[in-house]
Amino acid sequence: MIRIGMIDRWLDNWHTNHYPDYLRLTAQVFGFDMDVTDVWAEVDAPNGGLSTESWCRLKNVRPAGSEEELLERVDAVMVMCADDCLPHERLAQKALACGKPVYCDKTFAPTLEAAVRMFNRAEQYNTPMFTCSAQRYCIELRNFVRLYGGKAEYCSTTGPGDMVNYSIHQFEMLEQVMGTGAVRCQAERIENISKIVYEYNDGRRASFSQGPNIPFTMMTSKGNICEEIAVTDYYTGFMHILCKFYTDKKVPVSREDTLEIMAMQQAGRQALFIPGQWIPVSMDRS
Repeated sequence: MIRIGMIDRWLDNWHTNHYPDYLRLTAQVFGFDMDVTDVWAEVDAPNGGLSTESWCRLKNVRPAGSEEELLERVDAVMVMCADDCLPHERLAQKALACGKPVYCDKTFAPTLEAAVRMFNRAEQYNTPMFTCSAQRYCIELRNFVRLYGGKAEYCSTTGPGDMVNYSIHQFEMLEQVMGTGAVRCQAERIENISKIVYEYNDGRRASFSQGPNIPFTMMTSKGNICEEIAVTDYYTGFMHILCKFYTDKKVPVSREDTLEIMAMQQAGRQALFIPGQWIPVSMDRS
């Protein structure tokens, strides 16, 4: 059996509460012999959340006394802390040097520079590592890509949350239908709505809008085809990809794809401070 260990700042958050059960169900359905067996958290959950010990009893996993102990016990790793990407580089340091397959939850890193350092560390120690948002594997999105390829002429996406953390879901979906090659972006703010236009190296464009309580939507155009893509079931597809990665250690999302997403997000944040001005999507952070 493949033993999977989870690393987090603290437990009793949405992702750590749900991912073990999602992965167990997916493994059972698709015939993967694996389980989440061990966890390590820096501190107990704040604000009355479950302690690490209580959470482990509830989820039927073993608490590790240190990251080193966890990495010794397991065959694969999940670095969590999904709601705050600032600690990711620190939390992942030892895992990225362990040589075992590592998944790092969204958002990968707070800056492109940090993302490059994390990839470089994983490569230095021959550690298979990838990151993505579960929305990347939305079933409707994958069907569109299979039918029409990943180079839409135009895409418009909307979603909730904030640019620092939650925008990753839209960028992952955007890259699936547009591919790579974003070169610059321009932003505007309308009350509490952020809108960013991205231009690609072949002249194609994509529109990104984000604001409170806005649902995930996506509209694409390619040739004579204009289609709205529903955003519904994504955890099934994502967990299947994750199980395959832990089994064959083949990275499903390339370094280059992830770094372009990080660059797009970083340029978008900059553009929102200078509305109406084109900001380059620069990948030069190595």
